[in-house]
This record gives sequence, structure tokens and C-alpha cells, in this order.
Amino acid sequence: MPPVIRAAKALLGRLFRFIPHLAAGLVAAGLLSPSQGFAAPADCRGKSFVPALRADGRLAAVEAKAAAVPNGEGRFYRIEAAGAAPSFLLGTMHLGDPRLLRLPAPIREAFAQSRSLVIETTDILDQKKMAGALFADPALTTLPDGKTLDDYLTQAEREKLAATLSKKGVPLQAVERLQPWFLSSGFMLPDCQKQTIEAGVPLVLDTSLAGMAKAAQKPVEGLETALEQLQSMAAIPIKQQMDGFVALIAAEDELDDIFETMIELYLAGDVSTIVPAIEAAVPEGGMMVGTGEGYGAFEEKVITERNGRMAERLVPLLGKGGVFIAVGALHLPGEKGLVALLRRRGYAVTRIDLAAPAPPGKAVSDEAPEADAATPGPPKAAAPDSAPADAADTKK
Repeated sequence: MPPVIRAAKALLGRLFRFIPHLAAGLVAAGLLSPSQGFAAPADCRGKSFVPALRADGRLAAVEAKAAAVPNGEGRFYRIEAAGAAPSFLLGTMHLGDPRLLRLPAPIREAFAQSRSLVIETTDILDQKKMAGALFADPALTTLPDGKTLDDYLTQAEREKLAATLSKKGVPLQAVERLQPWFLSSGFMLPDCQKQTIEAGVPLVLDTSLAGMAKAAQKPVEGLETALEQLQSMAAIPIKQQMDGFVALIAAEDELDDIFETMIELYLAGDVSTIVPAIEAAVPEGGMMVGTGEGYGAFEEKVITERNGRMAERLVPLLGKGGVFIAVGALHLPGEKGLVALLRRRGYAVTRIDLAAPAPPGKAVSDEAPEADAATPGPPKAAAPDSAPADAADTKK
């Protein structure tokens, strides 16, 4: 076995406890039901950037950019086709924060009435299978022959990386042949979010739903294989991978605030606001979350191509009806997002209103909202998004 592969395998137990779930995080694993005991503790939260953006006048530009994105508002949809029971589409965040694990009543009700669950990949539910896919092809995780990180880093960037790794007990020499996307996985989440792992298996919303499905004896199906997901990440040009990685290590001290901002906007349903808000608040932060110069390659490989694959594979599942689909929220918006792609295939895709959380910039209570205890019934739809055609649906 090549030394670099041995080193990378060893790091799985130390540095790479989380593998980003393509774009916002290759995080998704575990068969546990939601549990406060395995969720990130409240005192690990950072501070949202939204109030500061509002105070200095930058929030308006962020919101204007987000409003131009079709289907950019909302994270939960009903999908209808003639002759089939309705299905549902939930955009998720692949994190273990307890606020994300609590399901509003409309989501709980839709899940209860669905016959099956569909997630991005079921491979992630089997850690041995995921590890096997990760190391099956060294080209997925290692740099081209003869190349090391030194070939892509400035001296200052190299010193910064070496110091950061040293704090984690990992010598730079042990990882100098790894592709930046893979190395980034060790820095992608703040330490408090890494506390959501039990026996090497992370608890996130997607896998919490898988645990609920297992308990209810609902089948769980996947839209992709782990290998396909890894190939998408490795297909990003090395230059763009390195730009994102450099931005990530530069912003490591702000990760708590970045993820707090993302969670806050997600819970408010402002999915298309997440990326421009981080881009505005953090120097070079856009490259870290997938924007800025070079974003085209990232978007094409990790978002757009996978959206098309997911939409195609959903067709036979939706034909049976009664499917509850949970995929990363960034796969929903945009002209090439899942909502638009499904509408083009003739499905009526209707946004469902959820109980309104606190406005962005306000604290969200740890207590479950009273709306979560509502009497079960058909989820209420938001009429403006109900057109089956790919209508010009904007955020505001």
C-alpha cells in the first residue's frame, strides 16, 4: 500500500472525522434518531453575520442577489403527478445542530404519510462501504504523480497550513500529497460540530431521517453512490480546489460564525441568501462556500451535474408516489436546481410553508416551537410556487 494512502487512512481517525457532503458538507451518516445527547451543544454556537451586515448596509445587496435566484426561498416542497400519491422534497443541512434535527409539524406529517425515504446516498449509512469507496482509487484523493501541496502554495500559505496542522497533531509531510478537497474535510467544521459523532458515525438531519425510517420500517433508497460523489469532488480542477482550501484555512477562526449564519438563514428558509451572505461577511469566504472566481467548475461538477443525475433517478421513484426526499438544500434553488428540473419534467412542485422561525439576526430558542405540536393534517402549501412549469419564481 502506498505510504500516502496509509497516512490518509490513519488520518480518518484523527483529522478526517467528517467528510464534507459535497459543497456544504460530504457529511451524512448514522442510523440514530434525533437525540440531544448526540447533538452539538448550544454553547458552541458562533455569532451570526446577519446583524452586522444589516447594520453596515450590506444586507440589502445580499438579499437583492438572493432574490434573483429562482426558487431561492423555502426548503420544503410537495411534488405531485397524475395518478400517484404526493411526494415531498426537503432541503437539508448536513450538520448535527439540535435546531436542525427538530422537524416542524408539516415535515413530520409528510414523513409519516410517505411510504419511503430517499437520501443522496445510502452508502454513507455503512462506514465500511464509505471508506472502501474513498480509498478504492488513489486518484480521487491524491495529487498527480510528482506533485505536492508545495507546488500550489505560497510560502506564507504553507507556513499557515503547517501551523494549523501542528495544532491538530498532524505533520504537513503526512498530508502533502492529498488533494485539497480531501484535506479540506479536516477543517470544514468547527470542533463543536464534530461532537455529533458516535462510534465514527455522524448524526445529521439526513441520517436522523434514515433512523426514523428504519424505526418505522420504511425503505431507504439513495440517488447516488459514494463513488459518484467522490468522483464529483475530485473532478474539480486542482487550482479551484486549492483556492477554496486556502480560503478555508484563512477563515478557520470564523467557522463557528460562518455555520451559525448558515443555520440561521436555512431555518428562515432563505436558502439562496446563504452563499452571498458568507461571501459578503468573510474575506475570500465565497471561495470556501463555493463562489467567487473559479466557482463555475465547482458548481458544474458538484451541483449542476449531480442535480441532473438526481432528477433523472427520481423519475421512477416519483412514479410510485409517496416518496420523502431529503437532499442538501443547495441542490434546490436556481434554474438548474432540483425544483426547476422536476417542474420541467411535468411535476407540480409546490413550496410548503413551515412555522416561521425567529427573523434573521434573532436568537432561535432551543425549545421546540409550539407549532411542532400541531394536530397532524395535510401540509399547507404556498400557492405562489405551485405552477408545474418552470416559472420565474424569485425569492421576494
